[in-house]
Amino acid sequence: MRKPRKLTAEEEEFISTLVSSLPPVIARKEVNRYLGGMVASQTLSNADCAGMGPEVAYRVGRTIAYRTESLVRWVVDRFGVVKVAGLKSL
Repeated sequence: MRKPRKLTAEEEEFISTLVSSLPPVIARKEVNRYLGGMVASQTLSNADCAGMGPEVAYRVGRTIAYRTESLVRWVVDRFGVVKVAGLKSL
């Protein structure tokens, strides 16, 4: 498992905002719905199999679930977040 990088203030703000509006635990099969397509459940499955998935995960029967803050931090650490001033800058 790789060491998490130091996150920027923008990334920390993004994490705080997103985590506050989500349930405390999210099942892998529901990740696409809750995170608006930011990451696919298969990406998480592959990362988990490689030992590089979110730090806090639970198995409940046949379902894998993640603590929301751990999941969001993993997404931000892996893909990064950049605040855009307007859609023209995309």
